[in-house]
Amino acid sequence: MDRRHFLWLLTATAGLHGCRTVVPEPQSSDAINSNGDGTSPFGYESGKPLRYRFKKGEELRWNVLHTLQMKNIIGGVEENIETSSRSVKIWKTLDVDVTGTAVFEYRVEDIDLHRIQTGYDDVVYSSRRDQTVPLDFISLEGKIGVPLARIKITPQGQTTKQPIREYHGDIAENRIVIPLPDEPVEIGSSWSEQDQIDLPQQDQTVKKIRIRHEFTLESIRSGLATIKFVTVTFTSLTPPEKTQLIDNFRVGTMELDLDAGHFIQQQSMIDQLVVGVHGVSDSIHYRTSVTECCCGRRACNTCNG
Repeated sequence: MDRRHFLWLLTATAGLHGCRTVVPEPQSSDAINSNGDGTSPFGYESGKPLRYRFKKGEELRWNVLHTLQMKNIIGGVEENIETSSRSVKIWKTLDVDVTGTAVFEYRVEDIDLHRIQTGYDDVVYSSRRDQTVPLDFISLEGKIGVPLARIKITPQGQTTKQPIREYHGDIAENRIVIPLPDEPVEIGSSWSEQDQIDLPQQDQTVKKIRIRHEFTLESIRSGLATIKFVTVTFTSLTPPEKTQLIDNFRVGTMELDLDAGHFIQQQSMIDQLVVGVHGVSDSIHYRTSVTECCCGRRACNTCNG
């Protein structure tokens, strides 16, 4: 594998999935809500648990903007990579049972990609315009406009994924929900989700990486609950391991529409410098941002830009 494709592989396969167990850790504070009296006209009352609500036949259409900048210094040679993409994700609700658990069909309707890399020609691809997928994006071939997976989501946010065909997913790809705690939450309350990532090693063993996703209910205003999230690790990582797992450690916010019963917008970012990737002076500076907006629920630059 040449150096260019090695670096591109870091950006394409950084998201690794693991088995998850939800461990709520609510920490109460004084309630603040849209009415100021402990109630809300948007389907939520202070003192009651947050829950998702889905409707059979409903399609959630997400416009997604993703940007990435990588500055790599390997063997004294500096290399820069920039990518940007705009895509449309569709979540179609196939069924909702009596418990409120929904089954979604997930697909990517279209995608536009642009990559700039030091020493190479720019690579541009639009699934709406181009008949041939560039070699650099060949993993997308046959994956646009067709069902990719069926995903079951409970009102509390537990998910079960059944792939329909092989595809390279992103760590944030299925984050139209996050786990919600059993207990009621107030403004300032926090809860968490324990996660384990199985990272294959060169000696054929598997290193178990313990991480925790932490969530905090920051505010409820005009029927929108803003939830902040961050991911931390409890396992010591080598620089190469940090590079492999870097896309797992996002920081951001999500907006839950209490009337609609699901998230309508989310933003996340990563800004990480990893030193000693191969040699002592080698480094990778990884910066990325993702903005997703559920179109039709509100006006936003993601949908209208």
